[in-house]
Amino acid sequence: MQLWFRTLLRNSFFQVGIGILIIMVFGGIVLKLLETGDITKGENPFWWAIVTMTTVGYGDFAPVTTAGRVFSIVVMFGGISLISLLTATISSIFVAKKIREGKGLEKINITNHVVLCGWNKHGRRIIRTIDNLAHGEKEIVLINDLSEEKVTALRSRFRQIKLHFVSGDFTRENILEKASIRDSQTVVVIPNETDTALSSPDEKTIFATMTIKSIDPNIRVVAYLMDKENLTHMKRTNVDEVVVSDDFGAYMVASHVIETGVPQTVSHLLDETASSRFVCQKIPEDFIGRPFSALSDHFRNEHGLILVGVFSIEENLGINSILSADSSSLDAFIEHKLKEGGISLQEAEKVSTVINPHEEYLISDGEQAVVIS
Repeated sequence: MQLWFRTLLRNSFFQVGIGILIIMVFGGIVLKLLETGDITKGENPFWWAIVTMTTVGYGDFAPVTTAGRVFSIVVMFGGISLISLLTATISSIFVAKKIREGKGLEKINITNHVVLCGWNKHGRRIIRTIDNLAHGEKEIVLINDLSEEKVTALRSRFRQIKLHFVSGDFTRENILEKASIRDSQTVVVIPNETDTALSSPDEKTIFATMTIKSIDPNIRVVAYLMDKENLTHMKRTNVDEVVVSDDFGAYMVASHVIETGVPQTVSHLLDETASSRFVCQKIPEDFIGRPFSALSDHFRNEHGLILVGVFSIEENLGINSILSADSSSLDAFIEHKLKEGGISLQEAEKVSTVINPHEEYLISDGEQAVVIS
């Protein structure tokens, strides 16, 4: 209790507020003794004191005696000083908050945003692609060790998108919580180029994914790996999607040799700024249960789009749901062995795609279309 009271006494707002209250009460009492007339009735002297202190000056009451006017000067200067202190205190709080935000030390209170953990040469491309695909409507929170100057440069570079910044190690829970990770839409984890002490750049990516999933298994995580050999370890973290840096490299090189024109077409379709590229579209309800060919004709004739295939997001039943409710030794043994094998016990989402199916393929409820615009 004493500690709380001492902390309260040191608070700037409390000190200024007490000062204003003292001057208002003291000024009202003294004025009531010095003056006569309506100004001394009821709450009028205290009303006069607060109006005078704030320099509003309604003019409804005014001292008429010399002593009252001299005392009014004291109240005016005392009030102006305290009000100035109050304004300065409020301003300093907002300025300090802005400075802390610039340094990445404040908690970001937003929802349905993208969290980008780590930073390397691909960071700018990821931000630019999200910006182009979301048309500047998506907020991004960066978690890394970049300097304030570099973050400011990024914000100047991407003015159309709202960039927030949290400074620190993205494998620590308190840093992730500052980015409101529980309320995010997706978390993207990329290798951090500043971690030169690690033997592999993928180590921190795997560790960060484990930490995020331990906070909430339902957080959607997309991880970027540099080495395909680490893919097995990454899948054990229950990650939702994994992108490996060399996934398409070998294919693109071989295609340049064997199938000239294919790699150029693929590059064009994967360019977020191109006029013709892959996009997803909702399937009209009246096409549910109808053949793929009818949907293809609809997109082609009505919208000028080429239907490539369809996909659906399936929620897989977690093994935890199958195990019995009681904690029997058999269930515990099964759960232990599954965890050792890197098999997830949680419910997870899986994206299933069907590319260029036969014409009689029937569209199912919940599927979405992939088209070329």
